[in-house]
Amino acid sequence: MEQQKDTPIEQSDGKESVNIPKGTSLNNTAIAVSENLKKVLATQDQLRKLVATDIIFSKPILEQSGNAVIFPHTINVIQGQAGVHKSRLAEIICAALLKRHDCKNELLGFKRTNLDAAYTVVYVDTERNLLEQLPYALQNIQIKAGNKKEDVLPNFQYISLLQVKRKDRFDTLNEYLNHLRLTNNQPLFIVLDVSTDCIEDFNKADKSMELIDLMNVAVNDHNAIFLCVIHENPKSDKARGHFGTELMNKASTVMQVGFEKDEQQNDTELIRAKYLKCRSTARHTPFYFKYCKDAKGLVLASDKEISDAVNSRKHKAGIEDVIEHLEMYMGDGTTLSRTDLLDKLCVDFSSSYRTMESRIKEIFDSKMELRDNEARVCHLHKETAEKQIIYSLKQAESQ
Repeated sequence: MEQQKDTPIEQSDGKESVNIPKGTSLNNTAIAVSENLKKVLATQDQLRKLVATDIIFSKPILEQSGNAVIFPHTINVIQGQAGVHKSRLAEIICAALLKRHDCKNELLGFKRTNLDAAYTVVYVDTERNLLEQLPYALQNIQIKAGNKKEDVLPNFQYISLLQVKRKDRFDTLNEYLNHLRLTNNQPLFIVLDVSTDCIEDFNKADKSMELIDLMNVAVNDHNAIFLCVIHENPKSDKARGHFGTELMNKASTVMQVGFEKDEQQNDTELIRAKYLKCRSTARHTPFYFKYCKDAKGLVLASDKEISDAVNSRKHKAGIEDVIEHLEMYMGDGTTLSRTDLLDKLCVDFSSSYRTMESRIKEIFDSKMELRDNEARVCHLHKETAEKQIIYSLKQAESQ
């Protein structure tokens, strides 16, 4: 059978014609083709071509201790409370992308998957002062990447929005990125530190979506990758404001950074980077590091330091640790019977049924927040099926 062809329809006002699929019912009214419709139809053509081919998924550009962390054309997040070294972690990632072949610095296990790949790293800062703090941070990135502080690296660009009025920052950032695209043909790795300060009001949907849309366009059309540093709400693991909520939905990899607690729930010097979301892979196990005065930066924690911290937490079977295990068990949509869930928790925590029942009851009754593998806020849900109590994670209604 002969394949049906689309019918070109000429515009009465001389505008560009548009192909209408064969069989589509038309009246005598001329069809106006807006710029947005042209974009949609062009995307449709592109998708048709891709659907007919074997899809080859992008490989990661950056790994951490063998785990794929950052992929091309993605938005990524580092979140945490104030003072947990979020910016220093972002600096380490930048240094890994700029690292010279002869540089021996470990960089928390972060490595480029292709040492010959070239990226232009763009650091956009909104917080640090311009005389000491920001220059020192940028200097450290260069040195950790194996360069000298006086070197001028063409693939390392940086600006500060500190002196730009908040209401003008988004437009300024947009203008700057457009300028970069005209003067640079390498893929861009753009760090927004902190991302909520790049817009007028991170609690307003319209202002938040402006920046989300800008990132989506850059990611899809201009070979860019974003790393957004964002603060969490006080005493919560939720990223700030409406922007934070939307950012979690769009992000591919989300790392949460925070100090490990001791048995009295006091901060230790150990810092844990927990993966809240890994869209392209299974969710990775956390990695641990600390600030070292001698190294003047972050270094990986020793196996003993990690073992001591983890064993101490497991022995206590704290609520946060139980929540983490519930997320691990059921974050992918898995359901567990009461018996199976208690058995798993008792083994993992070397604890009694009574203790684990108490923890589950507290988490359920208090409607504590958990996160599934898509980093969506959930609550522990239970129902009765075939005379068994079944547990699962159910997405919170406000999400």
